[in-house]
Parts: sequence; structure tokens; C-alpha cells
Amino acid sequence: MNGKKLNRRDFIRLSALGASGMLLAACAKTAAPTQAPAAEEKPKEEPQATPKQEVVKLRYQSREPEMAGGIMKLWDEFYPAFRDKNPTIEVEFLPDPGGDDRMEKSLAAMVAGDAPDLTEWCCWTSTYFMQKQQTLDLQPLIERDAAEVNMDDYLPNQFDPWKDDKGDIHLLPRFTGTQVVYFNKDWFDRAGVAYPPQEWGAWDFDDYVETCLKFVSREQPITWGTSNYGYGANWLSQYLIRGFGAHMVDPDDHDESGLCEPKAIDALKWIHKGIWEDHTFSYGSEMGGLGLEQLFYGERIAMMEIGPWQLGPVVENARFKWDVAPMPDGPAGPTTHQSVDGTMIWKGTAHKEESWTLIKALTSVEYGRLYIKYATKQPSRKSILPDFAQILREQAEIYKDIKLEVFTDSIAKNIGAPEEMFNNDQVCKDQILAPAFDQVMLLGEAPVDLICKHAELCGKFNRGEIDVENLGAALDAIQ
Repeated sequence: MNGKKLNRRDFIRLSALGASGMLLAACAKTAAPTQAPAAEEKPKEEPQATPKQEVVKLRYQSREPEMAGGIMKLWDEFYPAFRDKNPTIEVEFLPDPGGDDRMEKSLAAMVAGDAPDLTEWCCWTSTYFMQKQQTLDLQPLIERDAAEVNMDDYLPNQFDPWKDDKGDIHLLPRFTGTQVVYFNKDWFDRAGVAYPPQEWGAWDFDDYVETCLKFVSREQPITWGTSNYGYGANWLSQYLIRGFGAHMVDPDDHDESGLCEPKAIDALKWIHKGIWEDHTFSYGSEMGGLGLEQLFYGERIAMMEIGPWQLGPVVENARFKWDVAPMPDGPAGPTTHQSVDGTMIWKGTAHKEESWTLIKALTSVEYGRLYIKYATKQPSRKSILPDFAQILREQAEIYKDIKLEVFTDSIAKNIGAPEEMFNNDQVCKDQILAPAFDQVMLLGEAPVDLICKHAELCGKFNRGEIDVENLGAALDAIQ
């Protein structure tokens, strides 16, 4: 949409026309009529040129794998209003490109000096670019525009993964997603199983296992009680480990892992038992190449652990009645994941102020409401949490039968935390911990103690006792 042009008159006519009447000689037949000389015409003034304001063009890389069509509708409503308020800023909206290599391509573009001005990232990748020193430090801008940004309207720990060594914030949240349990009401009814409680703190891990076991069948087609994206070296394992009172990343020293602590070992053994002994949790080759959502829609799992980003797809694909329940409590109390999806400004942008104007709009109350409407995203701002259920129920009749408050009540009760991040997070999780988690949880080929041995290398690597060149040999030496 083009910016509004100022209406100006083309020019102002300035003229002075002097005229006098005909002077006639009185009663003199021989006198000729005379005319006074015309007044001298003033030169016309040229209209003053209006200084032309330069239009800045930004590139904004979205991330929206679940409701991409909804985001395009959101943008069609949001962008004209944004342009009206900011006529000198044009934005090229870049839809989510997908692909497993998006992170590598984005880093290469940043290093080459040709990256989008703003990009959105999920999970550990949101911290990756800060650790690679490619994000703009937003703290001075946040402090300058404190009244507008209103940091008190967010969960305080939402920003923990995005703080540098000084405590400065480098990203702002695009939404907050609470991990909950979706369950198939029709299947529960057929099996004569009571629905899970729908209040936080009303059931625990033992109740969860007992419920899951009622849906397990080892006959073809195999069925399980529950699943999620996979218990690897990631946030999915973390909220369960926190339920036991432990951590994947030492909260007091992000160089170190907490996976060797006794409570963490208990949590890992609990996960392993559910996969390989009780068969309550679907994971690995027995899934037949099906993803989490396909297992749920195909009634191969009675429950799935996932966030509000999946509401739209479940509405579209589930052919049974369903609802949501809180994550159960662990031995140490309530636990869940609060997502860390965020938006960053690339430090190499040539348009810092304009990018800041856009990111403020993308994290505003108004945008948050549009995000609920078009993408079923749970807002990050506390002030519009009550709008989440209301807007969705206005959008679709089905949401009147879904306990949507389960998502937002977790924030009101301050339950859960974002993903825990190591210093050098990508190396620690992808190269050091992931091989151990795969052998133990995914393949069932090694005992839980292997994860602890790998975790010890995280501290050594982060402290510089092992460099990248020698990391492979150190991992190979673990027995």
C-alpha cells in the first residue's frame, strides 16, 4: 500500500489588474478618447516544493508453519493500518520458507550482509543467532520507549533465553505457547476411562501413566497412551525433568548441565520406562514413519502433548470429539513448557529505527489479538490473556466445547518455563547430547547413564577445555 500524499494547491494566482475608465474630452468633437496605461503585472510566485520523505523498505521473515494461510489473512488486515501510521516504512513480508536448512542459510545471509531486517525463530534457534552475535541489542530501545513497550505486561522469565552476559534483551516474544495434553474424548468414552482433570495441579505423573496404560495395545495396529515431538536433547525433555525438580541446563551456570543430578537421572529413567517397558509413549520405528499429529488423528494415541499452535490443525483434521487438559504434576510439582518463539532485528540492518517501529507493532496488543484470531496463538502479553478464549470462541463454534482456559491459566499461576539454553547451545544439544539421547531414548541401545557422560562434556566444551576439533574424539572415547 502506498503512503498518503499531502494535498496542495497547484499554485496561487497572483495578478493585479489596473483599469481606468475612458477619459472623454467634454463636448470637444476634435478630442480623441484616451486610456490610462495598464498597471504593471507582478511576476507569478512559484509554488514551494515539499521536501520528499524517503520511504524505507524493510524485509520481514515470518515463521508460521502451522497456520500459514491464517498469517497471510492477518497480514492483509494488519499491514494497511501499519502503513497509515508509518507512511515512510514499506515492508516486504516473507512467508515461512520452511526447510531444515533455514537456520544455516539465514546465518550465511547475515554474514554476507544480505539478511532480512527482522526474522522470527522458535526454540533454541532464537538464542542461536544471539550467541552468534547477529542480533541487535534491544535494551536501549526498550528503556527509551518503556511506556510503549510495557515490559511489565510480559512473563518475566519469557526473556531469560534472550539475555546476553550484561542482561540485555535481544528478542521480543511473538507469542507464548503452553504445552498441554490434548485428548480424544470419543476414545476415552469407548474405553470407559475418565477424562483427565482440567485444572492445573489436579493430577500427577502416576495418574498420567495409569491413564496411558488403558490405551496401550501391542497387537497390530499398535496403540499407545500418549506422545510428543520426541524426548531428545530439547525442551520436550526439559519440562518433564523440571517436574522431577532437576534441569538439563544448570540454572546458576549455563556452561554446565544438570543431567547428572540424581533427580535428573530419575526423570530420564521414567521417560525410558514409558517408551521401552510400559509402551505408554510412542517413539521410534514402531511409529511407522507417522508423525505425532497423524498418530492422534488416526487414533493410534489417545493423548498428545502439544501447545496452542496446534489448535487450528486439530479443528481441521480431528474426526472425533476432543478437549485439552493441563500437563500432570511431577514429583516436584506443576510443570510445563512456555515457548520462546521470538522476533529479532538483525544487527546489520541499515534501518534500525524503522525495524524497531515494526517490531513494536508486531508485539503490540492489537497484533496479539489478530494473532489469536487468525493463527490461534496464545498471546504473550498478560493484558490480553482473557481475550484468547473469547476471540477463538467468536471465530468457531467448536471452541465453545474446549477448555481453552487451560492454556492461559498456566501463566496466571506462573507455571512452567521457557527452554533452558546452554552457552554454545547448538553444540551442546546437537553435537554432544543428541547422540546420547538418540541411543538411549530413540533406539533403546544404551543405558540412561550414557546421557550423564555426554552431559559432562558440555561443561568442558563451554569452559574451553575441549575445542571443536577435538570434540569428536572426546565423544568417541565415552564408553
